[in-house]
Amino acid sequence: MNIYRAAVCEDSARTLEVIHEQLSKEFLRQNFKIEFDCYTEPEVLLETCRTGTAYHILFLDIDMPGINGIELCRRIQCGSPNVLTVFISGKEKMVFQTFQVRPFRFIRKSHFTEELPALVNDIIHEMRMQEGTSISIEELHSGNLYSLNTNQILYIEALVKDCRIVLTSQEIQIHYKLKDFEALLKQYGFLRPHRSFLVNYRYIFSIQKTSLILDNGQHIPLSRNRVDTVKEEFITLNYGGA
Repeated sequence: MNIYRAAVCEDSARTLEVIHEQLSKEFLRQNFKIEFDCYTEPEVLLETCRTGTAYHILFLDIDMPGINGIELCRRIQCGSPNVLTVFISGKEKMVFQTFQVRPFRFIRKSHFTEELPALVNDIIHEMRMQEGTSISIEELHSGNLYSLNTNQILYIEALVKDCRIVLTSQEIQIHYKLKDFEALLKQYGFLRPHRSFLVNYRYIFSIQKTSLILDNGQHIPLSRNRVDTVKEEFITLNYGGA
């Protein structure tokens, strides 16, 4: 079983103690192994990350002296781009400012206890999703069998009779229907921005009027009648509907 590491940063020692205690109890209740390090100074957390300590999850206050939580997250992401960040803040109006660093969730301090079980459940689900799920694809007619990790698929493009699967390290072309891929991959966070494409939401950098821009700079066409749906699905997957 994997052991995950999390950092909690909150400048109030008493609040930090409460948050840490409640997080620990809830992860234990949901039978998920996680180790916590606690910080009252954002600079100390940043230096710890710079010297080689890697965290899977960050629980950050926003309004802190020195480096605020958003800037702290941005700097840590430079070395750990896949770290999940949860902002726990009383500054509810800042939720939209946090989107620039693509947090996993924004939790209000005033509702922390009641929102905690759902938050932890979502984190556990995401951690397991990040590990990836191997799926088996049997090619039509030939019967060739492929094993693919869902997290390594950037997007799938429908060609005339085949599908082109673009992975993080290679491309393959197989005889398969895009609609069958869509049914298979929907539960793993794949969006349908265009009739010829399926895209893994984890690799979407931004959503424009007529295209999706991926982290590698590539543009994927976005149909006009799909814009609102894709945005809603993307926000739900990234921010839990925040």
